[in-house]
Amino acid sequence: MKFMKKLRVTLRKWRREYLDFSSNSYKVIWAVIFFLLIALTLNLDLIPNQVDLRAGQVSQNDITAPRTITFIDESRTSELRQRAADTAPRVYEEDSTVEEEVLNKVNALFDTIKSEREFFYFNKINLSESETDEQNDSRVEPDQKQGNTEKNVFGQNEIDNLNEDEINEIINLINSEIDLEISDQNLANLIKLTDSELSELRERATNLIQSKLQSRILPSDLTSAREDLRQSAMELDISREKRLILADLTESVIAANMFLNQEATANRREEAIAEVEAVEKTVRQGEMIVRKGDVVTEADIEILERLGLQKSGINYYNISGRILISLILVLLLGFYFYKYQPDIWDDNSKLLLIELLIFIVVVLAKILTLFHNPFVDYMVPTAMASILLTILIGSDTALITTLFISLLIAPIYDMNFNIVLTSFLAGLIGIFSVSKVKARGDIIRAGLNVSFILVFLIGGLSLLQQNQDWRNLIWSVGGGIINGLLVGILANGLLPYLEDLFNMTSSVKLLELSNPSQPILKRMLVEAPGTYHHSIIVGNLAETAAEDVGADSLLARAAAYYHDIGKLKRPYFFSDNQFGGENPHDKTSPNLSALIIKSHVKDGVELAGENGLPSKITDIIKQHHGTNLISYFYQQALQDNKHDDIEKKDFRYDGPKPQSREAAIIMLADITEAAIRSKNFNKNNHDRIEGFVRGLVKDKLIENQLDQSNLTLTDLDTIVKSFVKVLTGIYHQRVEYPEKLLKEMKGGNKSD
Repeated sequence: MKFMKKLRVTLRKWRREYLDFSSNSYKVIWAVIFFLLIALTLNLDLIPNQVDLRAGQVSQNDITAPRTITFIDESRTSELRQRAADTAPRVYEEDSTVEEEVLNKVNALFDTIKSEREFFYFNKINLSESETDEQNDSRVEPDQKQGNTEKNVFGQNEIDNLNEDEINEIINLINSEIDLEISDQNLANLIKLTDSELSELRERATNLIQSKLQSRILPSDLTSAREDLRQSAMELDISREKRLILADLTESVIAANMFLNQEATANRREEAIAEVEAVEKTVRQGEMIVRKGDVVTEADIEILERLGLQKSGINYYNISGRILISLILVLLLGFYFYKYQPDIWDDNSKLLLIELLIFIVVVLAKILTLFHNPFVDYMVPTAMASILLTILIGSDTALITTLFISLLIAPIYDMNFNIVLTSFLAGLIGIFSVSKVKARGDIIRAGLNVSFILVFLIGGLSLLQQNQDWRNLIWSVGGGIINGLLVGILANGLLPYLEDLFNMTSSVKLLELSNPSQPILKRMLVEAPGTYHHSIIVGNLAETAAEDVGADSLLARAAAYYHDIGKLKRPYFFSDNQFGGENPHDKTSPNLSALIIKSHVKDGVELAGENGLPSKITDIIKQHHGTNLISYFYQQALQDNKHDDIEKKDFRYDGPKPQSREAAIIMLADITEAAIRSKNFNKNNHDRIEGFVRGLVKDKLIENQLDQSNLTLTDLDTIVKSFVKVLTGIYHQRVEYPEKLLKEMKGGNKSD
């Protein structure tokens, strides 16, 4: 107990030295430190737990998945897309010029055969009839020679006149002029045919080719087309030599009449690839990835890398992403407070409290990831920060901070939506549960509310997953239950230290201070009972009035209980505690009496510090008399003084004037209760009480004691009505029971 008290005193001292700052430079310094700490925490591996495996290597240990992940199986997806691209139908278009080109080749062959053999034949005849000197003349076309002006028809006699050498030479000329893969034997047989046979064979070849080209011939179908043409040629009712010539010729000239449209085919491949959905692979927590003694595959390596278990080089992209996320979120949070909550932005202590709680939750989340168990995945105590901020600052601040924390947790848990959603909703439940706190037990109940809701939330999220492992579901739900309990314990334990460290007063603290069992209140009840009862009535007046004008009624009541604790030092010098006995002021000078009276403010501040009262209450103790004049002793001093050297400032309280609505209300309640108690007029008269109270309030307004309190004239009117309502209830006229009824009541009591 002594250690805890010493710690709280140390925290107050540390706060006074390092946290009571207002300069914007401190705001920037703490913001930069906060950002660096968050970025470092997100990227820090507290305990390296990676393995270094390669495909084909034998695993020396069992490796299981520390958490559930779902990722795109790139290799399988790539394989399916490649298969879809390969099987996508190609787009062909018909080439109408193919038939003409093929037939031109056939005609060119037959024309060349006829012209070359006629040339050799007629050239041979001319050579035999010409003079020796004419044998060296250049070649002369047959139809240009004398006696050969008419076109000759090549018949069997003319064919027989060609020898083997001439036929071979004709074959060589044909091969040099026409690019066809026809055997020399078939060419020789063609040369030996008559004109009529050549014409017939040309017609048959043309018919075969035209018939075949009427159908679609793809480049891949050429082999089949050639086989069909050979078979058709060999089935003709002609000599075997002619069938072989036709088969060889048609096979050589036939060509595909359909060409591949590259652009359309590429578009179709892309469409086929686009239709293939990415293959998702889910690895569930606890699932065996590699067993001891198994050969590691590429697929195993990919899963290990996805889980962050495979050693690799520094992932600068990952680090940069986390730093960028941290920077954006910190800037957005700061902008929100600057734009929409300037009271938070201007209070560096509140900003630092928010930063500290965020950092604590993020560090705890990072530590919990080390366990790789579904039981701890849902134990991130985000609701702890939500509850503390709601109690110490307000629900609006708690809400935006809860969202900020949930987003920061996302990269820690590999963008796991379930963890983020659970964290945010748990924080919301915590905020809703402590919107009206009346005791520390309410914080524990808030933690239980978080546990209750998380059971159903985690169960629902788990059931959304296919093939859910019921064992993991039970572990996860258990983690949610522990989360709420942990939140209640941490929030309850940290609250008093955060109050001392950041000079904040929570409603829980005020409720505790309002408890009559507080040591200083118990001491007041014994040593200064009149002051104690005066403070209780002032508390009732102040609480009611503060609630009616929208001020902090809980603070008003607690501060009213302690506003006169300085009287404990010399209780008998105050009329509250004299009870008709001897008045010590009768034996002292007015100056000394005034000094004693106003010293109770200073004594009260000292007692507040010794008893660890919050600064809000200490400030009200300082301000509850403002700079009022101690008029009784001032008037007495004027009467006793014969040299006219009395100054009002010596008979005024040191102040300052009330700086808040609560302090002003307590000032008015204090003088109202004291004045009403000292008056002898009929207190059952509502109108007289109201007129008297209005006069007191008006006096303080005229004396400018309320100038710095932010109270409006409407507020003052409301305060008067509240005071009158309470005072009327206190001093209401008792009902006078008939004497007969009193005897019956007494008789009934005796019989009991």
